[in-house]
Amino acid sequence: MPKQLEWRQAAAERGLKISDLAEHAGTAIEGIDLGDEHDAEIVAILRAACVARTLLLFRGQQALTPVAYLAFARRFGGRPDLHSLRHYCLPEHHEIFVVGNVHEKQASVGSPRVGLNWHTDHYHLPEPGLFTYLHAIEVPPGQGDTRYANGIAAYDALSPELKARIEGMRVLHSRARLFRNLFPEASEEEMEAERRKIPDVIHPLVRIHPELERSGLYLGGEWGSIIADLEEVEAQELYDQLLQHMIQDRFCYRHRWQPGDVLMSDNRCSLHRASEWDEAHYVRRLHRIIMIDDQAPY
Repeated sequence: MPKQLEWRQAAAERGLKISDLAEHAGTAIEGIDLGDEHDAEIVAILRAACVARTLLLFRGQQALTPVAYLAFARRFGGRPDLHSLRHYCLPEHHEIFVVGNVHEKQASVGSPRVGLNWHTDHYHLPEPGLFTYLHAIEVPPGQGDTRYANGIAAYDALSPELKARIEGMRVLHSRARLFRNLFPEASEEEMEAERRKIPDVIHPLVRIHPELERSGLYLGGEWGSIIADLEEVEAQELYDQLLQHMIQDRFCYRHRWQPGDVLMSDNRCSLHRASEWDEAHYVRRLHRIIMIDDQAPY
């Protein structure tokens, strides 16, 4: 893999055009068709770029098929998530989850509430999310943006006193709490199955990014996480303080979707959140792949 300081030069030498989208998060990559075969050097360049910049944007990928999309995601490691509610996934590819308000064959296919809270993907698992991929199939005009926040930049900006206070703290993550917010239409049987299948987990509040070797906030998700080992009121107040600090505009990038966009994001030390849109008049459909980090370092 190219060293972090070398990926820009390596990209230019391979004919890729790069442009940063915000100070701490987001870089657009032009000159690549994600449906093509990619050699090891290109894969290494893109991985290094995503790690350094939190997320990458590839525009104009309307012709990308589900098969090619999944093949692209697999090149960067991890194992694909298989969602427990398969009726929200593509029938032929259960690794691809449909986010949105799509209706096909008289059945609801997309889940419209997914992403409407600040979170990092699959923080509720012992081995959390590695990279997430979103492919825009249909998007409402001027609505439904997605924001991304860089937890490493946010941690660097904390006061020395707050860094000392949170050193060694842990966060409790509950899939059951998250599930109720994401899928209010789910049956009690589905809820109970979710509790049995995915117990609560604990991750460090400050995570060392294994590739950057830098500290970053790892907050999980505002609908399912709380600081562990503190009284509930203090735990919630501290969590909210850190969340509001991390999602300041100076640490964020807001993405306005266009059809054919693909976003690749690094879940380690980051958060993201979708935005609401006029569901009564517009369709929003994104195809999502989450790769699980089966080599989490803790």
